[in-house]
Amino acid sequence: MIFDRITTLRNRRKIASRLGIRFDRSAYFQVPSSICLNDRIQELNLPDEHGVKVAFIDLLLDDCYGCQTLKESGAQIKTVLDIGGNVGLFGLAVRNFFPDAKIHSYEPNRQLEKYLSVQAQSAGFDYFMEAVGLEDDMVSLEVNQDSVQTRSKQDCEGNIPQIAFSKAIERLGGKVDFLKIDCEGAEWEIFKDTESYSSYENGVSGSKVPDKQNSNPYKTNIWQLNADRVSIDNK
Repeated sequence: MIFDRITTLRNRRKIASRLGIRFDRSAYFQVPSSICLNDRIQELNLPDEHGVKVAFIDLLLDDCYGCQTLKESGAQIKTVLDIGGNVGLFGLAVRNFFPDAKIHSYEPNRQLEKYLSVQAQSAGFDYFMEAVGLEDDMVSLEVNQDSVQTRSKQDCEGNIPQIAFSKAIERLGGKVDFLKIDCEGAEWEIFKDTESYSSYENGVSGSKVPDKQNSNPYKTNIWQLNADRVSIDNK
């Protein structure tokens, strides 16, 4: 246990150094105002939230979606779909390993655009202030003080557009090499769209979905994806 913690700390400090930032311990970590991304210093704009600090460590220091593993495996990652982009940390993480990939990030919380837009510019990815679901619709948000916990729900009187999963894929060019979904419970509706799974031409997925509905009938659809990597978040 202690050895694992020491190893994790060493790895985090090593990767932090590559990003041009300092990491001592999680308890004292503050999100940086810039990082070194593909040998260039890039400006960041991140809110001072606990969830964002945790996400920064998870995505950029611990590589929780396995970007390095995908790169080392020789996977041809040319298109990336990020559903639940929050403030753009996943886009930064992917860009760090796949400098030429076309990345689309979707985030329905308009309050986060002032943050997401900066990361998008720094990492060179496109973002859309929309939700993604099974079909075109309107949604409203259940806003949480910690933005990573904000949820969307279908609401015909909502003021936030939701684009169909299939259309998000079409916008990206018709196929997805790397899919990440982390939208606080809205994932299950998306996984009803089994027809769109054929867009995974390279058979790579980094989907992360909550495991809160153990009896959910669409969980089997996730494992039918033509994907090499699917992770379930048990939190």
